[in-house]
Amino acid sequence: MSLQRDYILRLLDQLREFLAQIARLRGAGRPDDALLAILQAQERLFGREASLFMGLAPEEQFRVLTLGQAADEARGKCVMQADLLSEMARVYAYKEQQALALGAWHYARMLLELAAEKFPGADVGERIAAVRREITLLR
Repeated sequence: MSLQRDYILRLLDQLREFLAQIARLRGAGRPDDALLAILQAQERLFGREASLFMGLAPEEQFRVLTLGQAADEARGKCVMQADLLSEMARVYAYKEQQALALGAWHYARMLLELAAEKFPGADVGERIAAVRREITLLR
């Protein structure tokens, strides 16, 4: 159990570093570099080529992220992907590509809702509410 916990903590540390880098790039007016950083983060965190992974529907992304994983690890990966999708939505909004931003927000919402359904007690309710607010603001 300790090895699994250490693994999850390492992934969370990596995610924090990636999110900070993405926010810096977006804040510096470099949205394309921020999008590239998101794709690189997905590849490093999930061990899959981002272009193939991003082509999957949310339900399929959920299946790939959770297949063969312990509940804590699977839930963590879903939340990490939702965080990256949220950043992607912010970058698209910055670029004034509202349809793409809305799509990324919807993917994030669906992943979080699937995680809440599959892993009761996942404590993602606040994240789901925040994503729903962002979707409402874009409409």
